[in-house]
Amino acid sequence: MTTLHNMPEDIKNFLRTHSSAPTGPLAAEHQVGVQLAISRVADLVMSTFEELAGQPSGRDSLWNAARAAHTAPQPDADADLVKTALDDRYHGKVHSVATATGIQTASVNQLVERVSGAALSIMGGLVAQNSWTAQELSQWLRPQPGAASAAGAPLAAEFAAASTAAGAPAVASSWVARHANALLLSVGLIAVAEFGYILGTRTPDAEVAAVSSAAPALDASAPSGRPYTAVPVANLTSAADAARGKTAVPVVLKLKNGVRQIIGSNSTESKLYQFLIDPTKEVDLLNPSKGWIGFDRIYFESNKAILTNESLWQLSNIASILKRFPAAKVKLGGYTDSSGSPYINLRLSQERAKAAMATLVSMGVPADRLTSTGYGALDGLASNDTQEGRSLNRRVSMQVVQK
Repeated sequence: MTTLHNMPEDIKNFLRTHSSAPTGPLAAEHQVGVQLAISRVADLVMSTFEELAGQPSGRDSLWNAARAAHTAPQPDADADLVKTALDDRYHGKVHSVATATGIQTASVNQLVERVSGAALSIMGGLVAQNSWTAQELSQWLRPQPGAASAAGAPLAAEFAAASTAAGAPAVASSWVARHANALLLSVGLIAVAEFGYILGTRTPDAEVAAVSSAAPALDASAPSGRPYTAVPVANLTSAADAARGKTAVPVVLKLKNGVRQIIGSNSTESKLYQFLIDPTKEVDLLNPSKGWIGFDRIYFESNKAILTNESLWQLSNIASILKRFPAAKVKLGGYTDSSGSPYINLRLSQERAKAAMATLVSMGVPADRLTSTGYGALDGLASNDTQEGRSLNRRVSMQVVQK
């Protein structure tokens, strides 16, 4: 049976099954931004429904709307229920989603309509299947602390800040977080050491500072099948550096408006930042093979140019760094291993570099500061004779072409 834990994934599946092709502003949006926005909108819609479920009149309205939606599924149904419940908060919520995901507010409005219709249809199915009353639907939406439906929910905030001076995790006040407190508390200690997160501090002076507190070693693997679009708690040490026996030393990068990034000294972010901040490091215009910096935490779906959700974290970090240095221009290069057709590999590498570039643009980096190209199986980092070597060769790198 559908649970609160898997509602976001069920909503996405419903939209894939029932939705027509995007129209209006939504049709012009980049798919990465849209998928990220859907997860945030699902959070917004479900938190609003939870709020309604706590009110006697709202409980009945929600129950009736769910039954009607199940009878005639309308993924493009209006979002009046959500708009009415949020009232003057609605536009601020929509604007926040648009700002965080890089898509237009008009597109977010469309997604609220679609996600609301999908969620109501799914809940209507549960009402019909279980003969729930309005009160029972409310109890499903508002389980008691420790209820089984909430157990195991993953960390649920794209680009969430995750540390405090005392080392305690910051718990987001979202629908997901409220239903995932148990896991958030356990994940929080790991999140403190993630150090890829953006901290909204306002200290304006030193550019790079070593982090004195010790950080525990973390597992770089990320669980699959998470219901929310979420960036994984990842190791500061890249896979390539780990293979060479190197361990990351945390450093703090000071960016625009007092924003910080805490990352590993061997990370992609640190290498880019150090190159841009150091006046003695110059762009080599005579040797196009020099100065490449490999992304160490972005990935694609197999044989596709579709970035995984895990990749959005590092791209967000890179976007923040490029905003800190507005004169910098960067070239993105895509690479593959040598398996399969050279022509297909070349085209795939081009599309992957283009996808990374489009994501940076959607995150606020001006398009005229970025270029992309694909190199296929050229310039491999390791032998293609092993699975590990082929994995290292499938990558995207960047080169600063102007400081």
